[in-house]
Amino acid sequence: MGDKRSREQSKAQKNHTFTSLVQDPDNMMDLSANGHTYAQTEITLLPDSAPTTPVTKRGKTEPTLSELQDNIVRLVAEKLKENADSLACLIKKNADSIESLKGSTEFLAKEVQSVKADVTLAKQVIDKHESQITKLEEKVNEMERYHRRWNLRLYGLEEMEGENVKDRVIDICKTIAQNENGNNLQFKVDVSHRIGQKKSGKTRAVIIRFTLRSTRDLVWKCAKGSDFLKGRKLKFGEDLTSKDKEARNLLWPQVEKARKEGKKAFIVGAVAMINKKEVRAWE
Repeated sequence: MGDKRSREQSKAQKNHTFTSLVQDPDNMMDLSANGHTYAQTEITLLPDSAPTTPVTKRGKTEPTLSELQDNIVRLVAEKLKENADSLACLIKKNADSIESLKGSTEFLAKEVQSVKADVTLAKQVIDKHESQITKLEEKVNEMERYHRRWNLRLYGLEEMEGENVKDRVIDICKTIAQNENGNNLQFKVDVSHRIGQKKSGKTRAVIIRFTLRSTRDLVWKCAKGSDFLKGRKLKFGEDLTSKDKEARNLLWPQVEKARKEGKKAFIVGAVAMINKKEVRAWE
């Protein structure tokens, strides 16, 4: 900054001297006459300066292989760091989720254990109740079976308009049990009537209730193998409970199979006898 100011001051002095000489030639003559020369004049000389030619701009140089490798390594490192940071955030998020799930799982495990305990207790109660129900059903069935032991059913008796079912039944019983003092049967038949709704083309069975169990057993005994009943397509049968009927239906195929094999087989109540061996439906 100081050099620039000095150059400007020197230049101004030179211009002033030159202007004076041009405007006043006498002065120039006087200077020559007095033996002065231009070289002897006190003129401030300008300092030497470096050339001010602008530096030529360099063209854009291509990066070296080493620089390219460094740039690639730097970019890869930055990307790896970015991915690592993202992965770290994801891992933390997953860890938090896993911790939350762990708590939920532990809670659910406790709930499952509680439910299992409740189910076990409920199963025990249900098993107990089922056992009690089975026993009660057996008792009810036994009571019903005992009550029905005074009854017989008669199948195949043709229906007639205005019929007296009880009188017709007594006549049939007298006929099949006449050799067993069956004349008094009219006083030993309590109730006799058709069962079920009347349907066209279908003969309803007749249920007979005797006043004495012994009379019922006598008629039942005489009905087996009776030619009188076979000739008229009549048949006496036991008055079974619903459960005993179901048991018979299950046992009958086994009885038929045993008979085909030459074994002695028949059904008594709800029990099958095959070669003197009892076979029950639910055993």
